[in-house]
Amino acid sequence: MTKPVIICVDDEKMVLTSLKSQLQHHLSTQYQIELAESAEETLELIDELVHDGHDIPLIIADYVMPGMYGDELLVKVKERLPETLSIMLTGQATADAVGEAVNRAGLFRYISKPWHESDFLLTVRGALDSYAQKQEIQRRGRFRQVLANVISLALQTGTLKQQLEAALTSLLGIPDLDHGSAAVYLLDPSGAHLDLEIAQGPHGDFDTTISVADNATSILEHVDDVCHFFQPLTYQGQTMGALEFRHSDDLSKCNELSELLTSFAEALAGVIQLKQYHDTLERHNAELEETVERRTQDLRDALEQQAKLNNILLEANRKLDFYASMDGLTSLYNRRFFLKLANSEVERAKRYSHPTTFMMLDLDFFKNINDDYGHLTGDHVLERVARLLEAESREADIIGRLGGEEFAILSTESTLQQANQLAERIRARVKNEIIEFDGHQIRVTISIGISEVRESDELIEQAMNRADKALYQSKGTGRNLVSIATLDN
Repeated sequence: MTKPVIICVDDEKMVLTSLKSQLQHHLSTQYQIELAESAEETLELIDELVHDGHDIPLIIADYVMPGMYGDELLVKVKERLPETLSIMLTGQATADAVGEAVNRAGLFRYISKPWHESDFLLTVRGALDSYAQKQEIQRRGRFRQVLANVISLALQTGTLKQQLEAALTSLLGIPDLDHGSAAVYLLDPSGAHLDLEIAQGPHGDFDTTISVADNATSILEHVDDVCHFFQPLTYQGQTMGALEFRHSDDLSKCNELSELLTSFAEALAGVIQLKQYHDTLERHNAELEETVERRTQDLRDALEQQAKLNNILLEANRKLDFYASMDGLTSLYNRRFFLKLANSEVERAKRYSHPTTFMMLDLDFFKNINDDYGHLTGDHVLERVARLLEAESREADIIGRLGGEEFAILSTESTLQQANQLAERIRARVKNEIIEFDGHQIRVTISIGISEVRESDELIEQAMNRADKALYQSKGTGRNLVSIATLDN
């Protein structure tokens, strides 16, 4: 698999040489480093890399260059590659120019020339980690959708073979697995062998029959540079088949794919079991004239089986929820990881004397929503508010859910005035939003407290406490308000 590419852009060859030397020394085993001496050359290089299937997580560009300036280049890059992060090097840019670049190009950070190598590498690694985390969130979202698709198959008409084909099509449609092959085996009538039922992908060498005794447990191995995964399909202690998967694109992900495929196999086993149950019930109904009481009991059995299948989906989601840094409901950073990132930014802000602000946000009267409409509606409101916070915030802002209906935003390179403007936008956006769910139209408001991160702050919790007091001032003054912590706090 080709390495992801970091692009460095500067019109001074000496600077490019220094950048490449530092990056290759620390990152060459994981990333490919490419250089360009102008914005125009950079755009041509991006076209070539994208055409060849390279991932481009990061671009490091000088601000002042002949022809197109760095900020204009990064705007064009953002249009072509929305997920790619950018760092700008500058020795001449004003604060307004940098702020404009942050807003227009989604700038991740800027670094002054000349730079300290340790700070430079820390910033680069932070950008690469942020990019990887976002890609991982998207990847997990795709797999959650596949599991939901598999569970929904149990409620659809069609033969078991058609359902298995649909399940494998959904699995191999994930970009991470699109070079893989998958097969499903079902027990033969004697129960002694697993016969190939359906296979997809460039399988070619899948066996047509496999002994159950030889594959009683899950198998994960590398054979001839191929990641080979074999998982029995077992439901409530009963083995009814097996899932086999092979992938040769990126062996480094083999162990991680094992956990995902195990959850997929568990969901698939539930679908097969339910389908077999329904087939048995149909044959039984065809052979016997049942009384109304017996037909009612059969319906109860079918509903009980459906409830068990729903438990499979809950268990699969629980196992997928191992991405410890994210809040499972809103997909924002959870409290622990948010505070970890925020404390790192406090250290950086103090080192460079950059303005940084902390914002506490709390939904007003949220308990009434749960009481009036139910917790499912409350969860939907929290998810929707999380998306509104992301929409109104800058890409450089760090957003987290601290718990319940309470959120927080850490804004780097942000003064109290700028933070107040952001908070007012968020407050107005939430107030004007109509949230529709289960036939209800719901309006909510949000109270906000803001504090700047002071040079005397050792930990982010100090700014957090001041913002929390300002939040309670907003609550006490009438809610749906923005309050700024005073110097006395």
